[in-house]
Amino acid sequence: MPRDPEQISEAFVADMESCWGEDLVSVILYGSGARDDFIPGRSDLNFLVLVRDLEPERLRSLQQKVKRWRKERVAMPVLMRPEMVQTALDSYPLEFLTMKGAHRVLKGTDALAGLVFQREDVRLQCERDLRGKLLHLRAGAIECEGKRDRMAELIRSSLPAMTALFQGLLFFAGRPAAVWGNDLLEAGRDAYNLDTVLFQELSRVRFEKRPPSKEVLQGLIARYLREVERLVEMIDAGGLKPQAAGDSGSQGARI
Repeated sequence: MPRDPEQISEAFVADMESCWGEDLVSVILYGSGARDDFIPGRSDLNFLVLVRDLEPERLRSLQQKVKRWRKERVAMPVLMRPEMVQTALDSYPLEFLTMKGAHRVLKGTDALAGLVFQREDVRLQCERDLRGKLLHLRAGAIECEGKRDRMAELIRSSLPAMTALFQGLLFFAGRPAAVWGNDLLEAGRDAYNLDTVLFQELSRVRFEKRPPSKEVLQGLIARYLREVERLVEMIDAGGLKPQAAGDSGSQGARI
């Protein structure tokens, strides 16, 4: 049976202490493991680790731990020096916005507590990441060759990153961003007419073992592409201008 987040987190902190010693500043659990929607055996555990010394020789001491981490569904930790958190906010605000929204300090100080995000930084990363997502989905739709398992995997692999993007769009719209699951979809529907039914259907594909038919998957991917393109046009226009799915929408630059 998979161990619960508490047991895995204790073992992970012990790994960090054995590697970094007094140079370990903070270990922070974030994501579903810090919320109430963690599913043992299916959800990943995510950690932010702040250390004073990140020399390559120290990193090599963790290599023997990776196999066990994978078995425990521990994602590769985000390793940073403490001072890099503040300096990275203008480049990666979405990642830290998501971390701050749901996190728990396991050791040391809370480096996420006082973070302040700039609206334009969030807008720029939303635009950049949405454009990248659209390009990835288009290429993936071709590479799938119409095969059922490949289409299902495209949806499964691409969907998790949408959470941070939706939260960033909510922040940009001046709405509370620390929401997840159906609450996040409903907030997105209210703020920018997000197609909640589509993302509920995509989520079912992600979590159900048996994917739907080839025809259903093709339809979902087509709707997925159109919805992401609509969001790109919306944020590219310089602000959130919600329009119903299917409307002509903003005539912003297309990728």
